[in-house]
Amino acid sequence: MRGLRLAVLIGLAFAGCKHGPGPRRQDPNYREPLITGYLYRVEYYDYSVEYERDFEVYDHEGLRMVPVLEVNGTAVPPYFYSWASYKYGDNERFTTYRYYELDVTHYWGSAFSRIVMPGNFLVTNPPGDSYVLDLESTLVVTWRSSAGAQWYWIDVYASYDFLDSSGQWDDFEFEMDTTVKDTYLALPPGRVFPHEVMDVLEGDGSALVWAGYGPPVEPGDYGNVRGSGYGFYNGFNEPKEKYFWVGAPIAVRRSPGTPESRVKLKTKLAARRQ
Repeated sequence: MRGLRLAVLIGLAFAGCKHGPGPRRQDPNYREPLITGYLYRVEYYDYSVEYERDFEVYDHEGLRMVPVLEVNGTAVPPYFYSWASYKYGDNERFTTYRYYELDVTHYWGSAFSRIVMPGNFLVTNPPGDSYVLDLESTLVVTWRSSAGAQWYWIDVYASYDFLDSSGQWDDFEFEMDTTVKDTYLALPPGRVFPHEVMDVLEGDGSALVWAGYGPPVEPGDYGNVRGSGYGFYNGFNEPKEKYFWVGAPIAVRRSPGTPESRVKLKTKLAARRQ
C-alpha cells in the first residue's frame, strides 16, 4: 500500500511537469521590479498648459512578461521597451486635486501606490516683469498654497553684469534650488550678490515653483510603491514662472524658462532609478 501511494505521487509529479510549470515560485534572492513615475501639469508663460504622465517598470534580471500599468483602472500605453525596461506615458489631460491610483501587474504579482495630484496655484512674488532687484534688496519669492501639496520645489536663477571694487567689469550667475513646505523663500542680498560686487549694471532672473506630492526629490527619500515592487510615484504641478530684472532691464533675457528647469528636476528624478 505504501509503495502504491509513492508511485501515485511520483506519477502526479511527472504529470505536472508535462502539462506546465505549475504555480510560480519566486526565487528568494530575486529583487522585485523598480517602478517610478509621475503626473505633471505645467502652465507656460503664454498661459498654455501641458500635461504629462510618465512611468517606467525596470527589472535588472529581465522582464518575464510585459507589465500592465494602470492609473485609476485605465491602462497607460507603453512607448519604449527593452529586455529589462518598459516605459509608459502620454499627454492626456487630467484633473488636479484628486487621487490617482497606480497599479502595476507583472510576472510575480502586482504593485500599487496612490497620490494626490496637487491643485493649481499662482506664484505671487516677484510682482511682475517690471520689478528690479537691486544690490541692497532681499529677493522674496511667494506663492499661494496648492491644495493637496506636501512640499514645494523652487528654482531661482539670476544673471547680471557688475563692477568690482577696482571698477572692472565682470558678470555673475546665481542659481539655487531647494525644497520647502512653506509658501515663501527669502534670499538676502549676500546670497545673490557676492562681496566683490560693488555696482550692479544690468541683468535678469527667474523664479519657478513646483507643488509636489509623494517622496520629495532629496537624498534619503523612501519610496511609496507597495506590494510586489518598490519605487517612487509623484504628482507635480507647476504654474507660470516669474521673471524679474537685476540692476536694470536688458534687451534679451538670459534666464532659463520652464523647459530648462523641467530637465533639471527630471534629472533628479532619474537619479533615484540608479
